[in-house]
Amino acid sequence: MENEHKEKQTILNRIKNDKKIQYIIVGILAIIAIIIVASSYLIKPASADYSYQDDYASILESKLSKVLSEVDGAGKVSVIITVESGMETVLAMETVTTETANGTEIVETPIVVNGKTVVLKELFPKITGVLIVAEGASSISVLNKIQQATMSLLDVDINNIEILTMK
Repeated sequence: MENEHKEKQTILNRIKNDKKIQYIIVGILAIIAIIIVASSYLIKPASADYSYQDDYASILESKLSKVLSEVDGAGKVSVIITVESGMETVLAMETVTTETANGTEIVETPIVVNGKTVVLKELFPKITGVLIVAEGASSISVLNKIQQATMSLLDVDINNIEILTMK
């Protein structure tokens, strides 16, 4: 036991007295810190709304552009969709009601099974606006078909849809 203590003291004294070892240790710690900081920028957390939001809108834009360009007379079609917020996750919750001196206290906690929170459903972001630019939008009948298709497919109010003629 005393031997181990002397060894530790010897190692610590050597580190204190040798500048080269101190520089190496500081260098290693600096490299570790840089790796940790860099990895936090490179690895995007799963909860980052922008990726889900942007991916969701991009997929819808692509599908809607493709299907609307198939409408008779529509021609080439471009679509931009804006969404309100990110994906919303609805968790399974357990409600515990207890009587206290001050009244009734209600506490809700997420249900966890095998270390994972139980997800009831995931709600896609609400679509807040749709801009459609179509070659054939100058025709009232084509414009109406595009408008009706967009309302039906995206469940969007007519006031949130703008259709313009492509130049």
